[in-house]
Amino acid sequence: MDNEGWRESGSRSWPDADWRPARETSSSADLADEGLITGAFDEERSFGGRAAPVSLGHVELRDTRGPHEVWAHAAGRDLSITQLTPEPCRGHLLRASLGDMGFDSGAFDGDLRVRGVMSRKAFSLVSVMEQEGVLNQWGHRVEEGDIVAIPPGGELDGRFQGHVAYAVVTAPWGLVMQRAEAFEWLADPCFWTEPAVYSPPPEARAACKRVLQGCAGMLRAMSGGVPSGAVAFLRNELLDGLLTALAEVKVEGARRQGALNAARIVRGAEDFLESGGARQAVQIEDICVALNISRRTLYRAFHDLLDISPKAYLRLKNMSAARARLLDAGRHPTTVTQVALDQGFWELGRFSGAYRAMFGESPSETLRGAQGAAHGR
Repeated sequence: MDNEGWRESGSRSWPDADWRPARETSSSADLADEGLITGAFDEERSFGGRAAPVSLGHVELRDTRGPHEVWAHAAGRDLSITQLTPEPCRGHLLRASLGDMGFDSGAFDGDLRVRGVMSRKAFSLVSVMEQEGVLNQWGHRVEEGDIVAIPPGGELDGRFQGHVAYAVVTAPWGLVMQRAEAFEWLADPCFWTEPAVYSPPPEARAACKRVLQGCAGMLRAMSGGVPSGAVAFLRNELLDGLLTALAEVKVEGARRQGALNAARIVRGAEDFLESGGARQAVQIEDICVALNISRRTLYRAFHDLLDISPKAYLRLKNMSAARARLLDAGRHPTTVTQVALDQGFWELGRFSGAYRAMFGESPSETLRGAQGAAHGR
């Protein structure tokens, strides 16, 4: 996809500084001539000695029809995504592989409950680049410029409502600790043992955002293969930009996972639903008994965290699971009827109408698109 196609499609454009290259005609060779990816520049801008040789990187640019096909199982992720309101969650995505490190930069509009493992083997640093609406993790409010730190195997667990632009750096534990040695208390492994939300001061937020936007702009300008010199520079630049911002946060200011009661109750209800073989047959009373709470407490928790009732959430969760299954039909063949029945939708006509209202296309259109994409590979 060229930059022009990227710019024109989707429901919302990014600010120019966020995605457009400084020079529309820049190539990787031009960037090297300007000193942006040379070894000398790398040594001046990064902490420590010269980076070890890294293989060529790769960049993917595309528009997205929704978050399911982008987040759910990409790059080792295992996320459950429930769309809470109708209308498609259109967006944009840049994804880059930089050796054993990954970088995502994206944006979307919608209302989503997202929970699951970001990476089982790598550390994830999620920066909120733009945020309009409600955004929380583990029940804690997250603001623009905050950084969510998630260790290997840790869960993303929150709600994304409204317009959200984000950047994610995924790196091996050893690489994170190596770069963290230059940042005083960040070198303590105990800092990284559990998921947390951090709020850097305004100056640090702005500096971090500039680094992430600058790296995203370089990758878009390359639009494909990334030279090994640029890979080494970008790896250090991205990690150092985030770590520099984190180093400005007071340790006691972190908001740790699982601190709020409503978030714990919703998590417990989701765990109970996932543990049962027939989730569609579960009654609200079954959840209350399993969690040893009253019906009123259960409803209050769901309304406080997600603004909907437990019963409505169960229906939306099953609808989103059906979409995820249809999008995966290229790898695991299925039919619309089978997917609908597996998720407890017995009236296929009503299922198709509700699905179209929620995602902007019929179940059969999603299925054909997934099958066509698989055949085109």
